[in-house]
Amino acid sequence: IIPLGAGSEVGRSCIIFKYQDKTVMFDCGIHPAFKGMDSLPLLDEIDIDTVDVALITHFHLDHCAAVPYLLRKTRFKGRIFMTHPTKAIYYSLLRDLAKGSKHSSEEALFNEDDLEASMQRIEVVDFYQTIEVAGMQITPYRAGHVLGAAMFLVEVAGCRCLYTGDYSRLPDRHLPAADIPPVKPHIVIVESTYGTSRHLPRLQREQLLLDTIRNTINRGGRVIMPVVALGRAQELLLLLDEYWEAHKSELSGIPIYQASSMMSKALGVYQTYVESLNDDIKRVFHERNPFKFRHVQTLKNPAHFISDYSGPCVIMATPSGLQSGASRDFFEAWCEDSRNTCIICDFAVQGTLAKEILGGPSSITTREGRRVPLRIAVHNISFSAHADYDQTSGFLDAVRPPHVVLVHGEYGEMRKLAKALKDGAKAAGVAREVYTPILAQTVAVEHKPDRSVRLQGRLGEKPPREGAAVRGVLVRQGGGFATQLLAPSDLPRYTKLLKGSVTQRQAISVDVPFTAIRLALEVMFEGVEGAGTLPSLAVVVGELVTVRYVPADDASGVVSHVVLEWEGGRQGDMVADAVVAVVLQSIGEPPEATSAESAMLAARAAGDEAAAAAAELHLIGALLRGQFGPAAVDEAGGLVRLDVDGVEAAVDYRAGKVVCGEPGLRARIEKSLDRLAAAIRPAPLDRPHD
Repeated sequence: IIPLGAGSEVGRSCIIFKYQDKTVMFDCGIHPAFKGMDSLPLLDEIDIDTVDVALITHFHLDHCAAVPYLLRKTRFKGRIFMTHPTKAIYYSLLRDLAKGSKHSSEEALFNEDDLEASMQRIEVVDFYQTIEVAGMQITPYRAGHVLGAAMFLVEVAGCRCLYTGDYSRLPDRHLPAADIPPVKPHIVIVESTYGTSRHLPRLQREQLLLDTIRNTINRGGRVIMPVVALGRAQELLLLLDEYWEAHKSELSGIPIYQASSMMSKALGVYQTYVESLNDDIKRVFHERNPFKFRHVQTLKNPAHFISDYSGPCVIMATPSGLQSGASRDFFEAWCEDSRNTCIICDFAVQGTLAKEILGGPSSITTREGRRVPLRIAVHNISFSAHADYDQTSGFLDAVRPPHVVLVHGEYGEMRKLAKALKDGAKAAGVAREVYTPILAQTVAVEHKPDRSVRLQGRLGEKPPREGAAVRGVLVRQGGGFATQLLAPSDLPRYTKLLKGSVTQRQAISVDVPFTAIRLALEVMFEGVEGAGTLPSLAVVVGELVTVRYVPADDASGVVSHVVLEWEGGRQGDMVADAVVAVVLQSIGEPPEATSAESAMLAARAAGDEAAAAAAELHLIGALLRGQFGPAAVDEAGGLVRLDVDGVEAAVDYRAGKVVCGEPGLRARIEKSLDRLAAAIRPAPLDRPHD
């Protein structure tokens, strides 16, 4: 396991999992505190073209925003998957990002063309759907966190690795809790965002948020809530809209604004994928659309609002880290007024302004470089849908992996969590190793490959004896048992495969009667029979190979020959090879080949090279005639001319060349010519000295 991002840091999640010859990439995001190429994962740390598949858990930028760069600007050749909602929102989020980069002086990682191209390559997968990629089984489970978020279970050769991505085991107003997979993983790669911290109970933090907002409004102040456009924003808007509806007599004059066009666009996606939400929100949908808010307005021009509006209000704006955009504009405009409040509802990443103000500084530096006093009240009321310590420890106790790799956490928090998890496992008597890698540090976990096979069907009716051989067809298919051994006849019952057979035929020209061939076969083999419906000039050898004699027919130009026919397989092929040898032995060499060979040997003995070369040409002609049919020898030109089913070929024996308009036939003649030339030339007897 190699973290190319999110190793002892929060941001640019990108984790490599390698086992045997398979490589998986989990997530490919950017770091919110860095710009341009510096925000990317360390993709150069591995051979990117060896990655078989990339699995994207959800649409937050620190998990997916480097995908267009990966697909268009690296050598990545694998497949890439995400859930249906993730793909839809990924496109909307990154399209806005690409459009914004055109008007920015910062280095753009991708453009709109790159994004469109990435959409063509991204494949979608449903929760609980097991897919097979490059021999690996991959199953997504619900992760909570945001709409469409998945944790991925990957199985490679019996080794199961679960990557949680960002997850939450607590249900909220619109999302169900993360699943506990029904199978035990050997390795869990889990986020450690909150370390050993514990979230406030849901009702308690909701009340704390509402009280903080009411107190700010009562003193005439304004509330800025920096949020991620999708995810926690919808949860908070549902809460505020419900509270305003219940207290509309008191709050009807206090506006709630969402200062992000993406928040508005996202509502359509949430309505489309309502089946991915929890049962509570589904029940509300039967009566009304809960995302058609009654007390929330969309702020289309934040700059005018800042200059023109001075009354109390609540504004949600992006991004959550206050590093740029509308949230930064509102914060800088209001941070010097002590009546106002900034509520940090999400995790504040190291290096962002949100993280800085939680430390309680007396002043901040604006984007123009001015130092201004910080008088706004800052509250950290976490509505983050990341697992806290209780959720993480409970989740690991449920799935009980022997190996845990912590990622997506700051250095100190990650190590505190590792110690707490080790101590908890030790106290419970559970064997567990916990790893805390930094960026690009390899975590090596030893795992023995699964070499077990399940016997199914006829092979599974009786237990095999120890030491006995078990033969069948080895089948591996996604979603079922890892590996099955089946009798060929059971394939249709347990798989989508059908048993087939290959019937092979071979013809051999003969110039001896069939009685001579049959006699030779009966001398060599037992069980040579003419059987049943076979014609009288046919026999079956060993119940495997049929030998049929076809007499010559001058009218049609057919020469006498035998045809061997058998079903392909180890036994059939072996018997057929032996039958061919017996048939060839029984017919001997063609008479013209015997006389040509004698003439060649005599000429060589007399030292007459010209006569030997002519005789060798006639010998080649006789042997080619036996294989390909009619052949004429042209001594003057040093050629053998063949006519194979109307296709002419000229063989220049001395030059070793074949001229033929049919490439396939030319290749066959060339191969035969090489073999014949090697067979008829004398082998050297002198041996090299040691």
